[in-house]
Amino acid sequence: MIFPLNFLFRLFNGVVTIAIASLLLSIFRKTNRRFYFYWGAGYALYGVNIIIRMLTPTELGISSLGIIAFLLLMLGFAMMVAGIGELVNRPRVFLASSLIIALFPLIQFILGREWVPIMMIVALAPYLFMVLSLMVINWRYGIDVKLQIAGWLNLFFVNLGFITGFVDPGFTDLTSIMAKTVIYLGMTQPRFSFFADDLRTFLIGGVPEEYVNHVGGKFTMVNQSNTGKVKDVQWIKDRLLNNSKKGIRTLLITMYDLITADDIYNSDVSDELYLVRVLPGNRSILKTFEDRITSINDDPNQIDILFSDVISYSNERRIPCEIILYTLSHLIHAHGWRRVYSFITSKNPVIKSSQVQFTCFYDPRSHEDASEIIKFEGLADNLVSV
Repeated sequence: MIFPLNFLFRLFNGVVTIAIASLLLSIFRKTNRRFYFYWGAGYALYGVNIIIRMLTPTELGISSLGIIAFLLLMLGFAMMVAGIGELVNRPRVFLASSLIIALFPLIQFILGREWVPIMMIVALAPYLFMVLSLMVINWRYGIDVKLQIAGWLNLFFVNLGFITGFVDPGFTDLTSIMAKTVIYLGMTQPRFSFFADDLRTFLIGGVPEEYVNHVGGKFTMVNQSNTGKVKDVQWIKDRLLNNSKKGIRTLLITMYDLITADDIYNSDVSDELYLVRVLPGNRSILKTFEDRITSINDDPNQIDILFSDVISYSNERRIPCEIILYTLSHLIHAHGWRRVYSFITSKNPVIKSSQVQFTCFYDPRSHEDASEIIKFEGLADNLVSV
């Protein structure tokens, strides 16, 4: 393959990599999920590395530009490895591991020893590290990263071939473009967002006993002014049994264990409810401790992720669902009405165009400023009392 084509392919590879970085950072701005920031920044550095390498197409590593390109590559990989660590709440550990790998050629250089061969080996190490890390995450945490594994395996082998001289540079860049696209698609599919396998299995498990028309999404607020916990629990049980007859799957998000598994589960409802516990502290996102019981951080961003995943999967499989929040008032007290109001206003249009119903309990008496809760009532399609 002639050099001008190689130059063109490398330019295309760099532009695509930077474009993917821009898309990932855009997702970060919308979701505030640090994983996308780490990988967006990593892809940006990776892309700049590729552009610089256009000026050093041969003997990378013995020129000043080659050294800069190598350092950018290592820093980019460090950011992406930190992103993998973010999936399991270990970003610092993964980041430190990747930086230690990059120290080997630097130490060799400082000692005046031959460091270019080691640099080449180290340049391959992050690809293998990414593959192995993703495999562990897929196996241990049940996060669907198969597309990412396939993409990074492809990148590892094609770069191995390039470094050993068995693969043409132009073919390396073209294959890399396809692999990075596969990785990006894997990162943006709904089931990648820490969507637990048992939750997915639960959603597709409903068997309706009666025929119902299309279930439209809506936002309902349940007033607790004249109720107590026992009455609330019974209302939820009645609701989910009624949903079960219609094939509607029910998820209960309970703040701070206001309703526990012991309160809600019995022989009648054990197969009809998925419980999501919102608890303070530093927890893995959607980490399952028991079947159909999941714990997440007390973080509106994680609740946002859960909603997005359920809505996306519901739309994909045409599964009607209802998400019950117990309670909206506690979420407002913990995070402020503005943050929660922003979350609901962003989700309301999506819910109404889906088959997901959102029902939340609230207690107007617990809000010092009555105008705050009135704003939420204005968003609701239905206001009911238990």
